[in-house]
Amino acid sequence: MGKPALHKIWRRYIDMCGIVGILSKKGENVVPLIEPMLSCMVNRGPDGAGIAANDLVIQSDSLENLKYNKLSGSSALGHLRLAIVGGTCGQQPFRSCDQRWTVEHNGEIYNYKKIRKRLSKYHKFDTQTDSEVIVHLLEDHFIKNNDLLYAIKKTVAELDGVYGIVIKDEATGTIALVRDKMGVRQIYYGDNNNFIAFASERKALWKVGVKEPTKCVLPGHTIIITSNGLLQDFKVAHPPTHSMRVAYKTMASAISAYEKALVASMRKRTQDFDRVGIIFSGGIDSVIIAWLAKKMVREVICYTGGIQGSSDIVFARQIAKKLKLKLRVNELTHDEVEQIIPEIINVIEDTNAGQVEVAVPVYSAIKLAHEDGIRVMFTGQGADELFGGYSWYTKVVEKEGYQKLREHMTEDLLLLYRETLEREDKIAMSHSIEMREPFLDMEVIRVSMQMDMKLNVKSRDDSFGKHVHRRLAQKLGIPRNIAYRMKEAAQHGSGMHNVFDIVARKHGFDESTISTKYLDILRAREKIGSSQRYGYLFENERMWIAEPHVQMYLDSISKALPTFEQNVIAKLTNREERSH
Repeated sequence: MGKPALHKIWRRYIDMCGIVGILSKKGENVVPLIEPMLSCMVNRGPDGAGIAANDLVIQSDSLENLKYNKLSGSSALGHLRLAIVGGTCGQQPFRSCDQRWTVEHNGEIYNYKKIRKRLSKYHKFDTQTDSEVIVHLLEDHFIKNNDLLYAIKKTVAELDGVYGIVIKDEATGTIALVRDKMGVRQIYYGDNNNFIAFASERKALWKVGVKEPTKCVLPGHTIIITSNGLLQDFKVAHPPTHSMRVAYKTMASAISAYEKALVASMRKRTQDFDRVGIIFSGGIDSVIIAWLAKKMVREVICYTGGIQGSSDIVFARQIAKKLKLKLRVNELTHDEVEQIIPEIINVIEDTNAGQVEVAVPVYSAIKLAHEDGIRVMFTGQGADELFGGYSWYTKVVEKEGYQKLREHMTEDLLLLYRETLEREDKIAMSHSIEMREPFLDMEVIRVSMQMDMKLNVKSRDDSFGKHVHRRLAQKLGIPRNIAYRMKEAAQHGSGMHNVFDIVARKHGFDESTISTKYLDILRAREKIGSSQRYGYLFENERMWIAEPHVQMYLDSISKALPTFEQNVIAKLTNREERSH
């Protein structure tokens, strides 16, 4: 077969998915619980479904046609498949050649062709998917040492990509949950008196009676669950964020290294696609992504959401026109925001005001992309944390120095999984769209960590930050006035922060409704986002801390949602979960 034909085969089978699983503590049949877990997040996988139990795997082209009632067992795995470009082959779960290992995967493995080429000499592949290489790679490493933890560490060390992986050892009944280094893809888990369950979204756990508090597998960790229900947490991979020497001390060297890393990151994420979408605000992060994508993909469409007349919409239109980027805009009225809030709370599984405010413009942009048939979208998440883009960073330098700033920026980066990535994955997948994050490529992170901090954030009077980032934009051909445009935070630039206040007051929530008891509850709740955790100390607090009456309004909405587990709104900071 010639290369052009092979190229057409490879490009058809990149997957995003939804995964669930359950293990009985009492040896009871849990297979009937898989269907309701999958059905509550069916948009994560409209292109296929599968279930594994009692050493057997059944697959189908849809959840509706899946004959899960033919199986029984005290443990079971379920899978929903989203074929990004198409293809009819590739349903999961996968089985290893020796039938010992059952694996399901949510995410993308960018170097799967290279891994597959090596493994195909000794392993039989049944599909052309990127996901199938994982089961054979794991099998290969386990044979060498006969130790599951060793095999997991060796496997993830070879994977270039993002992933939530579930592994079942059919010989022992042990199940392992594995998450990528930055936590771009998530797996939640929890238990009750009868069973342990895990899933790509918390609502699948709530559906079968697992209540809060639930936990998430931490980035770079694996949770190993033995057949008798014992859980152990192990760190198996590290992002390149620690003990980095300063390798790039001049602006020229930093820009050169960054350009090489970012272009490579974009190429691997756009390979074989003819059409992609961009979450576009007109800020330099989304502009760079759109600008590079336009050089690599035949059709690039930018999507913006916000209140009519908001600054993000105004600037997005101006910049898209100037750079000749195709743009679609979802302009929302106050009434439309009010109507969409309950749906968004249900999708992101959170009532935190900062999270919901940011989610609305993203959700409205992705909704347009879904209407256009887009399957893959790109976001600029991570650039602020890597290159020093938040307005309070320069004030941290002034008061506490560069070392403290590096600590803050690294913390912000490592908490992106909780504060941004999980939210956007759920929003995108609720519309059967995969989100990709080029700035969170391991090589981009490594390069940013080796830059002299002074190149990106000045010690005083620096209104911009991200200078290497902005200078690269200019080198790529983006005009300076765009590269150095001041960008508001999403909730302010989209107009959501003010609208939420108006809508809350409309429903009778204002300062007079707030009790001392509720204020105490708010103080104890987890602070989400750099701005809420410490940024407000250096800025106008009212800009970054949600008004209590707005938070109370959002909490009241969740109480009316039948699918929402109420304990989640009162969950305090889980120090163990947030530690790395």
